[in-house]
Amino acid sequence: MAFLLACLPTHARAAGPYAVDDAVIGSPGECHVESWISVAGNGDLIAVVQPACVVRVGIPVEFTATLQAVRFDGAWLGLKGLQIKFILLPFGASNLAIAMSLGTLVDVRSGDSLTAVNVPFTIKVSDDFRLNVNTGWSFNSVSDTNHFTWGAGVEWDFAKSWTLVAEVFGQTTDLTEPRMQAGLRYTPTNAVDLDIVYGHNLTGEQARWLTAGVTFRF
Repeated sequence: MAFLLACLPTHARAAGPYAVDDAVIGSPGECHVESWISVAGNGDLIAVVQPACVVRVGIPVEFTATLQAVRFDGAWLGLKGLQIKFILLPFGASNLAIAMSLGTLVDVRSGDSLTAVNVPFTIKVSDDFRLNVNTGWSFNSVSDTNHFTWGAGVEWDFAKSWTLVAEVFGQTTDLTEPRMQAGLRYTPTNAVDLDIVYGHNLTGEQARWLTAGVTFRF
């Protein structure tokens, strides 16, 4: 379990199946549910359901719960987690926004945990092109180790209802780095996102991954 916690992506995931987060949350009262399944060529699997809502607690705060079923080297694990995210600097004349998220992922059987802090920066290059940069830290309770985490990604709305997303991310560890993925997002309505993503080395194991995801907003 210690190895699994060390190699799972530790970034916040406010953008569905992608690891690099943006510096945006919804308005108070808005909710969404993200779900995705990632399958690797070596047989590993990650299935996730993440409900989230924005609540005003002095300032707007996004609360996200996560439930994960993970198959790793043939063994199944169940993970649960909670994350909060808030805006430090909203978009202004500089087209720069900064947020912060804090979260914990826990093995439901053993209680082993991974705690992470992430600071996403989003630069709005144009109305249809955004750059996201993440920097953060994670702590593994089993191995009592700390890791610096990082990531960078782009979002390009290249056609009506279509977005191209590409990212690279990693952490200080003895696993193979970096990790990367890219995919297409189709948004048929303002309430739905559909994602198909191809990735490589998502958990530091040099496998190729295919991910399908859906997000519902309400």
